[in-house]
Amino acid sequence: MTKKMLAALAAVLLSFTVSAPGASAADVKIAAVLKTLSTPYWQILGKAIKDASAKSNVDLVLLGPPTEDAVEQQINMVQDAISQQPDALIFAPSQPAAAVNVLLKAKEAGIPVILVDTGMPDGFEDYVTYIGTDNFAAGKMGGEALAALLKKGDKALLLDGTPGNPSMNRRIDGAAEVLEAAGMVVAARLPAFSDREKAYSATQAALQSNPDLAGVFSGSDEQALGSMRALKQSGKTVPVIAVDGDNDAVKAILAGDMYGTIAQGNYKMGQLAVEKALDTIAGKPVEKRIDSGTTLITKDNAQEFLDFKASLLQ
Repeated sequence: MTKKMLAALAAVLLSFTVSAPGASAADVKIAAVLKTLSTPYWQILGKAIKDASAKSNVDLVLLGPPTEDAVEQQINMVQDAISQQPDALIFAPSQPAAAVNVLLKAKEAGIPVILVDTGMPDGFEDYVTYIGTDNFAAGKMGGEALAALLKKGDKALLLDGTPGNPSMNRRIDGAAEVLEAAGMVVAARLPAFSDREKAYSATQAALQSNPDLAGVFSGSDEQALGSMRALKQSGKTVPVIAVDGDNDAVKAILAGDMYGTIAQGNYKMGQLAVEKALDTIAGKPVEKRIDSGTTLITKDNAQEFLDFKASLLQ
């Protein structure tokens, strides 16, 4: 890997050290409610929040439901967090539209909200900042990589997430725009609910209707891994590209089973979330939108990426 590529990876994953806060962090309590704590992507983001909180001596409450589609359980967790009267709330809404009322309760309680990974619906502005990936751009990056491997007229399967999840929806929108502009055919766009088994079933269904599928773009690595199992069972070898940069996906890339993944700066998201929460508590200005960046991971840089993440999380 070139020095330039290593620098890009560092910028995506870290490129940032939590600075000394303007508030007395020892007196600060922050609650963080993520979409789940059971998958690698969210575990890394959660670890970044814990690391940054520990470094600044913040009293942290970190919560997340068992799965990303446990929307009601996540909302209940936010309500519980608000009842504990934290100085700030870090939140990744599984279904933003369903979270409007609970965030209005946070506003009524005077609790500033820092959004990570997923923003709220257009027109809802009752939060301090949104820190996350430009999901449409990430989808376009994946779509461009897949289009370069296909030819005009080839069919592609797009695996979306849970209906109503704007992060996943925007990734698929970006990939679809690029693929269609390049002359590929979107054979199917199916929800897979960020779940391997559901992605496996969705891919099986797509293959029954389109046995000539030539490529797959997935909104998440978890879905891509399930899709690859269905493709293998059908005897098909086609490029699969996803988003997240999870370890299992990167290992699949090294094994030659998956072509690529768009790595998100999830560790950086967590660090920035704590810093911006502390800035907000201290009365400092905070930008409304902060992009945490993306990088395409292929076999050329996959091992270096794994090594870098391992060193980061030691």
